[in-house]
Amino acid sequence: RGIKIVRELASRSVGGPLPSSGTADLKKSILALLEPFGDPALRVPDTDFRLIDEQCRLLEARNPARGADALEALQGCWKVRYSNAPPPSNGALGPVRGAAFQRVDVPSRTYTNELSLLGAALFVQLTATFEPRGPLALRVAFQTITFSILGLRLPPVAFPPGTERTWLLTYTDEDTRLVRAGVDGGRSTARDLGLLSREEGEAADSYLFVLTRATPSESSRAPAGLPSPLAPLARAAERRRLKAQLLEACGGQSLGAEAGAEDLRRVRDLSVRLAALTPTADPASSPLLCGTWDIVWTTESELLALTKRGLLGLPCTAAYQAIARTREGGAGPWAYSLDNAIEFDGGFLRVGSTCEPAASGGRVNFVFQSCAARWRALELPLPPVGSGWFDVLYVDEELRVCRDSRGDLQVCARRK
Repeated sequence: RGIKIVRELASRSVGGPLPSSGTADLKKSILALLEPFGDPALRVPDTDFRLIDEQCRLLEARNPARGADALEALQGCWKVRYSNAPPPSNGALGPVRGAAFQRVDVPSRTYTNELSLLGAALFVQLTATFEPRGPLALRVAFQTITFSILGLRLPPVAFPPGTERTWLLTYTDEDTRLVRAGVDGGRSTARDLGLLSREEGEAADSYLFVLTRATPSESSRAPAGLPSPLAPLARAAERRRLKAQLLEACGGQSLGAEAGAEDLRRVRDLSVRLAALTPTADPASSPLLCGTWDIVWTTESELLALTKRGLLGLPCTAAYQAIARTREGGAGPWAYSLDNAIEFDGGFLRVGSTCEPAASGGRVNFVFQSCAARWRALELPLPPVGSGWFDVLYVDEELRVCRDSRGDLQVCARRK
């Protein structure tokens, strides 16, 4: 249904064929119509909304982004300029206007909505995951909402399972986004609480969002409100709690081979919440990346198949990764190696790689260099084929969470 709506929006024109106005003129016109109502625009009368909606539909008919390009174009920080969705999605909390931003991380399929109010005395952060649903639609799942008051971060509150939305990516370019969104069969907390009627917001195109690319100064804005000496302690306590919950959720599932739908949802939910509290800047290049990591849970299908079936009758006993770095002569750039191993009762499968962590961020690229398998007394070299990358979503002295180029999630515990 979402894809059908996107196609309809792209093919519609209001009152006849497209005018000669250029794309830049349409974008300026939309912001000019919103300007009298503040930033973000609030309490827009119906007559003005119809004019804004008309200009948006004309712009949507010029959408330059398609397929994978539409997804990649979402990356980064965006400022919410207007939405007719309920608070806090519209950039307000009740009658109080705030500064609203959306930070999208395409590799991890996550985003955060950030709302700063009353001079950052109150800060609201919503975390969510998303998955593509066709070339121009996403299915969004709300995960947590967290409030910070005077810099003191309160414990996050998890949304009930099924709190989801559909996003229709009706226009995306380098500096402007238009999104149509709706509950579309998902659960709505506002409706559950009786704040909205059961029908409101149900259609996939119920609400309109207008966003522009945040400036560097806006995107670097501190996301935790005013400083507080208690804030780091609260974050550390929340990390410990989430790590314990994540390891508990991963247990008893044969590394994920026996995980059900609810297990998958819970592990992904906890991973997203933990990633938002990562204590490590630039985790790919951090020394904490190195070490021997036991894989405790994954969605990687090849590993799960070997975990479940074994190797020609030999049961799987362990799976781990070893990451090391060396410097020739103790100086110069680091050289990194990555070894993946699956151990069986009487055999193994091992793949050696070189890897190159990015200087900033969490991306680690790797290239396979060697492969060998042993079954009882028989050991054979195998041709190493392939390359790829993974993003480090979280790493500390004990735990690492990654997502690879295929979207597979992996939770690892450092071997003591």
